[in-house]
Amino acid sequence: MRSVGNKKIIRAVTVSMSVDFFKPMVKDLQRQGYEVVSVSSAGPELTELQEMDVKTIEVEMERRMAPLKDLKSLWQLIRVFRRERPYMVHSMTPKAGLLCMLAGWLTRVPRRVHTFTGLVWPTSKGLSRKILMFTDWLTCTCATHVIPEGEGVKQDLQQHITKKPMRVLGYG
Repeated sequence: MRSVGNKKIIRAVTVSMSVDFFKPMVKDLQRQGYEVVSVSSAGPELTELQEMDVKTIEVEMERRMAPLKDLKSLWQLIRVFRRERPYMVHSMTPKAGLLCMLAGWLTRVPRRVHTFTGLVWPTSKGLSRKILMFTDWLTCTCATHVIPEGEGVKQDLQQHITKKPMRVLGYG
């Protein structure tokens, strides 16, 4: 946290969010005194965010399981969080969520928020289902706040993944 005049600036880092979802929140967060930093893989979205006075940092993340590349991404996120020292990190996608929540937990970021926009494991079978459930469990374990997109996702998470209190935003 740093001060500008009499206003405290709190750094919030978002990782790999859908820009369309994120854009409406940016101005509101900035009005509330947050300095917003967005971490994402390369793409035109980063330029869009820069035009909104959002600091952007590129960290490559594979969408599919790629253990060596995932470890490299995790290490890069740890380095970013150590350098930026955010008060809060927020993630939405499964891979970014897992890596962001792990990196946030390892670097002791005070607020670690993950939003679940759906679950993959309920329609999976066998080992794949177990791995996906484990990654969601690890994401929830490392998060301080879990936000499910709707009541169905909340119920699935509460029954199979975590007992943490959760609140659906708005009407889901």
